[in-house]
Amino acid sequence: MGLSGKSYSIQPISGNLNFSQARHLLDRTLFGANKGEIDAIVGKGISSAMTVLMQTPKAISFPISIDAKDVDVTLGATWINAPYNGTYNTYRLKSLYSWWIGNMVQQNTSLIEKMVLFWHNHFVTEMATVVNASYLYNYVLVLRNSALGNVKQLIAEITICPAMLVYLNGESNKASAPNENYGRELFELFAIGKGPLISPGNYTNYTEGDIREAAKVLTGWRINRTLNKSFYDSSIHDKSVKLFSEAFNKTSITNKESSEYKELIDMIFSQKETAKYLVRKLYRWFMYAEIDQNIEDNIINPLADTLYSNNYDIKPVLAQLLSSEHFFSLDYQGALIKNPIDFAVGIFRKCEINLSSNILSNYEIWSSMYYACQAMDMTLGDPPDVAGWPEYYKEPSYSELWINASTIPQRTIFSDTLSLTGYTKGGYKYYIDPFLLASKISDPSNATTLVNGLALILLPVPLNAIQVAQLKEVLIPGLPDSTWAFEWFKYMGAPNDLIQKGLVGKKLQAVIAQVLRFPEFYLS
Repeated sequence: MGLSGKSYSIQPISGNLNFSQARHLLDRTLFGANKGEIDAIVGKGISSAMTVLMQTPKAISFPISIDAKDVDVTLGATWINAPYNGTYNTYRLKSLYSWWIGNMVQQNTSLIEKMVLFWHNHFVTEMATVVNASYLYNYVLVLRNSALGNVKQLIAEITICPAMLVYLNGESNKASAPNENYGRELFELFAIGKGPLISPGNYTNYTEGDIREAAKVLTGWRINRTLNKSFYDSSIHDKSVKLFSEAFNKTSITNKESSEYKELIDMIFSQKETAKYLVRKLYRWFMYAEIDQNIEDNIINPLADTLYSNNYDIKPVLAQLLSSEHFFSLDYQGALIKNPIDFAVGIFRKCEINLSSNILSNYEIWSSMYYACQAMDMTLGDPPDVAGWPEYYKEPSYSELWINASTIPQRTIFSDTLSLTGYTKGGYKYYIDPFLLASKISDPSNATTLVNGLALILLPVPLNAIQVAQLKEVLIPGLPDSTWAFEWFKYMGAPNDLIQKGLVGKKLQAVIAQVLRFPEFYLS
């Protein structure tokens, strides 16, 4: 019956959000929230907070050329409409994933960025297979434009976008040689899911025969490599009548040429099980991995009803889940292990690390973050296979798979570097300003208040007494609290004294580094 054997309610919480509730909500829906963002929704009712999160953010900039070797594009100008050139494609791919990370770092208080990554993990493509940076940019743009929109519309656009046509062989799917790859994943992973196996080839929710018929429906789509767009070619489309199984009430789809694939999607989405399948994936992304019968009955089913009755518009179901008493239960706060992108981008955002005025330097640090996440087992744009990252579906470990003997040192290297030395890119130093974080705390001269205040900003749960003592030992090893107060006021009395500022700064840096090493910082 849920995480701790309890029943949970999908009803919305009442009253206004306190700091812990606001932090929990934003840490799950953004890539880490800073104190100002949290304070901005403290005291608001949950419906007001949802209005903020559902907002459409300002228009984003285009990814730019970041290497002068790409002679087809001026340095700093966008390459998205430039002709494909395999020689320069590597530079554009680097620009694309750096731009994507940059959007996360600079996000507004909106669900958009978190949902873009969710849909990427759901409608998987892989950079290593698709290769073409323009196709992949258009794919990300499709995810972004419908991230908080209608799922049926999103899947219709994904079905015929060039990146997906390449990745799952849609372009080679033609009447004379049907290719079942995309049709199979449409049923199994993108829409309805298998269900229990009834007999060979019958998965309850669909059959092998349904996959074969879907492949026929999906024939006819090709890519214009000059315009980087898909187009319909009637000459290779299967114009026969497609007959589906009893799972779909023996529906038949007659030849509708270029709109036929939309009838297929409508047929699949008419099944209530499609709504349940999508809701379970949303639940695992925002809430928790394990879904027992109690959660299925009292949380998943009502959410699926909402998604289905709203014709698969995503906002109502997200608002219902994220407003619920279940979501705010203390049992679930700090219960998820952050994925590497949440971890890395979260440090940048929670610690309010300043960006450079030089956009090329920023692209360099975003590229470094991409590679850091790759070392932590999460390569943006390249999930390990079409099922996405196993941390969201592989029983029984789920998100525990992010943490192992290889990834823990990589997390520590990244957080320690930002805390203690910084990354220098293009002559600009990216680092955690310890004085900026200290300024967010009510009384940074008090050692106990300081360490608890840092934890309030950075961690999903309060420190215990042992951790408070551990952090104070880092700050003032073996010394009374008054020592720190003396050092702090000495700095405040002469802030331009570089020696004293350096002394205090190093102590603060060491404490921040230790907080970021705590297992609790790995949690959300």
